[in-house]
Amino acid sequence: MRRKQGFTLMEVLIVVAIIGILAAIAIPSYSYHVRKGHRASAQSYMTDIATKQAQYLLDARTYASSVADLGLTEPPSVTPYYTITISASSPPPAFMIRATPKAGTAQESDGELTLTHTGAKTRAGASGW
Repeated sequence: MRRKQGFTLMEVLIVVAIIGILAAIAIPSYSYHVRKGHRASAQSYMTDIATKQAQYLLDARTYASSVADLGLTEPPSVTPYYTITISASSPPPAFMIRATPKAGTAQESDGELTLTHTGAKTRAGASGW
């Protein structure tokens, strides 16, 4: 008698269980790294804004109150995930750059990022960036 070829139901169930366990571990880890990458893009852009603010202060003796005043455009890697705002005050000249995560994105759980004229960097719920 010839033996039939193929997999038993038990073998298939074991493979499905192993794939499920691996997916349960890999998907949250992947999401974390994607969120971290978007945060790094926003932080880099905020640093660029701060650099432009220093140059703007030398030219105008005050800080710019919007990104448009600095001649910068928001990069496509930041736009879908964060809303960038600048609040400037004077006297004395001071500014704060805020990156607020957009609702409905993975960044929402990340919290707001801030950068001030003194170089102080904060992230809601964490110390520093």
